[in-house]
Amino acid sequence: MIQLVFFTLVIPVTLLLHEVGHGIGVVLTSKSNPHIYLGSSGEDNRENFQVGRFHFHLQWAYFGCCKWDGRMDKLQRFLCLLSGPLMNLFLMGITVLLLRLESEGWTRTLLAGVADLNLVMLVINLIPFKLPKKIGSFQSDGLQLLRLLKERASIEEKI
Repeated sequence: MIQLVFFTLVIPVTLLLHEVGHGIGVVLTSKSNPHIYLGSSGEDNRENFQVGRFHFHLQWAYFGCCKWDGRMDKLQRFLCLLSGPLMNLFLMGITVLLLRLESEGWTRTLLAGVADLNLVMLVINLIPFKLPKKIGSFQSDGLQLLRLLKERASIEEKI
Protein backbone atom coordinates (compact mmCIF):
# COMPACT_ATOMS: atom_id res chain seq x y z
CA MET A 1 0.00 0.00 0.00
CA ILE A 2 2.79 2.42 0.91
CA GLN A 3 4.50 1.73 -2.42
CA LEU A 4 1.29 2.54 -4.32
CA VAL A 5 0.91 5.85 -2.45
CA PHE A 6 4.59 6.60 -2.97
CA PHE A 7 4.61 6.03 -6.74
CA THR A 8 1.21 7.53 -7.53
CA LEU A 9 1.25 10.51 -5.20
CA VAL A 10 4.52 11.21 -3.36
CA ILE A 11 6.90 11.23 -6.34
CA PRO A 12 4.73 13.49 -8.56
CA VAL A 13 3.96 15.87 -5.67
CA THR A 14 7.65 16.06 -4.72
CA LEU A 15 8.53 16.84 -8.35
CA LEU A 16 5.83 19.50 -8.40
CA LEU A 17 7.23 21.06 -5.20
CA HIS A 18 10.75 21.02 -6.71
CA GLU A 19 9.42 23.01 -9.68
CA VAL A 20 7.50 25.33 -7.33
CA GLY A 21 10.88 25.93 -5.67
CA HIS A 22 12.20 27.20 -8.99
CA GLY A 23 9.04 29.32 -9.29
CA ILE A 24 9.63 30.85 -5.86
CA GLY A 25 13.09 31.84 -7.06
CA VAL A 26 11.52 33.47 -10.12
CA VAL A 27 8.99 35.43 -8.04
CA LEU A 28 11.55 36.54 -5.43
CA THR A 29 14.16 37.74 -7.94
CA SER A 30 12.17 39.16 -10.83
CA LYS A 31 8.87 40.44 -12.16
CA SER A 32 8.55 37.37 -14.40
CA ASN A 33 5.71 34.90 -14.03
CA PRO A 34 6.72 31.28 -13.42
CA HIS A 35 4.98 28.54 -15.42
CA ILE A 36 5.16 25.27 -13.51
CA TYR A 37 4.88 22.16 -15.68
CA LEU A 38 4.36 18.64 -14.44
CA GLY A 39 4.58 16.49 -17.53
CA SER A 40 5.16 17.87 -21.00
CA SER A 41 5.95 21.55 -21.42
CA GLY A 42 4.44 21.49 -24.91
CA GLU A 43 1.16 22.99 -26.06
CA ASP A 44 -0.68 19.78 -25.13
CA ASN A 45 -0.18 20.67 -21.44
CA ARG A 46 -2.44 23.69 -21.09
CA GLU A 47 -2.68 25.84 -17.99
CA ASN A 48 -4.92 24.25 -15.35
CA PHE A 49 -4.99 27.09 -12.84
CA GLN A 50 -3.16 30.13 -11.54
CA VAL A 51 -2.18 31.12 -7.99
CA GLY A 52 -0.89 34.67 -7.84
CA ARG A 53 1.93 34.90 -10.40
CA PHE A 54 2.28 31.10 -10.58
CA HIS A 55 0.75 29.41 -13.65
CA PHE A 56 0.28 25.64 -13.30
CA HIS A 57 0.26 23.24 -16.27
CA LEU A 58 -0.26 19.82 -14.68
CA GLN A 59 -0.42 16.31 -16.01
CA TRP A 60 0.33 13.20 -13.98
CA ALA A 61 4.02 12.52 -14.67
CA TYR A 62 7.45 11.78 -13.23
CA PHE A 63 9.10 14.83 -14.83
CA GLY A 64 8.52 18.56 -14.98
CA CYS A 65 10.06 21.97 -15.49
CA CYS A 66 9.65 25.62 -14.62
CA LYS A 67 9.69 28.27 -17.32
CA TRP A 68 9.39 32.00 -16.92
CA ASP A 69 8.45 34.87 -19.14
CA GLY A 70 10.68 37.89 -19.49
CA ARG A 71 14.42 38.26 -19.30
CA MET A 72 16.57 37.73 -16.24
CA ASP A 73 20.18 38.52 -15.56
CA LYS A 74 22.71 35.83 -14.66
CA LEU A 75 22.31 36.20 -10.89
CA GLN A 76 18.53 35.92 -11.16
CA ARG A 77 18.80 32.81 -13.36
CA PHE A 78 21.38 31.30 -10.97
CA LEU A 79 19.09 31.82 -7.97
CA CYS A 80 16.07 30.46 -9.87
CA LEU A 81 17.97 27.34 -10.93
CA LEU A 82 19.32 26.76 -7.44
CA SER A 83 15.97 27.24 -5.70
CA GLY A 84 14.58 23.91 -7.01
CA PRO A 85 17.28 21.81 -5.31
CA LEU A 86 17.02 24.07 -2.25
CA MET A 87 13.33 23.14 -2.05
CA ASN A 88 14.37 19.46 -1.97
CA LEU A 89 16.82 20.26 0.83
CA PHE A 90 14.05 22.07 2.74
CA LEU A 91 11.57 19.20 2.24
CA MET A 92 14.18 16.68 3.34
CA GLY A 93 14.85 18.71 6.48
CA ILE A 94 11.15 18.92 7.33
CA THR A 95 10.63 15.18 6.87
CA VAL A 96 13.72 14.36 8.97
CA LEU A 97 12.31 16.55 11.76
CA LEU A 98 8.95 14.79 11.46
CA LEU A 99 10.74 11.42 11.61
CA ARG A 100 12.04 12.37 15.05
CA LEU A 101 8.41 12.62 16.24
CA GLU A 102 7.20 9.36 14.68
CA SER A 103 8.65 6.24 16.29
CA GLU A 104 7.15 3.41 14.22
CA GLY A 105 4.52 2.32 11.74
CA TRP A 106 3.63 3.10 8.16
CA THR A 107 3.89 6.87 8.69
CA ARG A 108 7.54 6.52 9.67
CA THR A 109 8.18 4.35 6.61
CA LEU A 110 6.49 6.91 4.36
CA LEU A 111 8.35 9.85 5.92
CA ALA A 112 11.67 8.02 5.57
CA GLY A 113 10.86 7.42 1.90
CA VAL A 114 10.03 11.10 1.38
CA ALA A 115 13.29 12.15 3.06
CA ASP A 116 15.27 9.69 0.91
CA LEU A 117 13.47 10.80 -2.27
CA ASN A 118 14.32 14.44 -1.59
CA LEU A 119 17.96 13.58 -0.91
CA VAL A 120 18.15 11.64 -4.19
CA MET A 121 16.44 14.47 -6.10
CA LEU A 122 18.80 17.02 -4.55
CA VAL A 123 21.91 15.06 -5.55
CA ILE A 124 20.70 14.06 -9.03
CA ASN A 125 19.58 17.59 -9.88
CA LEU A 126 22.97 19.03 -8.90
CA ILE A 127 24.93 16.53 -11.03
CA PRO A 128 25.63 18.15 -14.42
CA PHE A 129 24.16 15.93 -17.16
CA LYS A 130 22.02 16.04 -20.27
CA LEU A 131 19.73 13.31 -21.57
CA PRO A 132 19.85 12.42 -25.28
CA LYS A 133 17.30 13.93 -27.69
CA LYS A 134 15.56 10.55 -27.98
CA ILE A 135 14.62 10.79 -24.32
CA GLY A 136 13.81 14.50 -24.26
CA SER A 137 17.03 16.59 -24.18
CA PHE A 138 16.58 17.27 -20.45
CA GLN A 139 19.37 19.32 -18.85
CA SER A 140 19.84 18.96 -15.11
CA ASP A 141 19.84 22.00 -12.85
CA GLY A 142 23.52 21.24 -12.17
CA LEU A 143 24.41 21.41 -15.87
CA GLN A 144 22.49 24.65 -16.31
CA LEU A 145 24.20 26.14 -13.23
CA LEU A 146 27.62 25.02 -14.47
CA ARG A 147 27.02 26.54 -17.92
CA LEU A 148 25.85 29.77 -16.30
CA LEU A 149 28.99 29.92 -14.13
CA LYS A 150 31.24 29.23 -17.13
CA GLU A 151 29.43 31.93 -19.11
CA ARG A 152 30.05 34.41 -16.33
CA ALA A 153 33.71 33.42 -16.05
CA SER A 154 34.26 33.80 -19.80
CA ILE A 155 32.73 37.30 -19.69
CA GLU A 156 34.98 38.31 -16.77
CA GLU A 157 38.05 36.97 -18.60
CA LYS A 158 37.33 39.28 -21.56
CA ILE A 159 37.17 42.38 -19.36
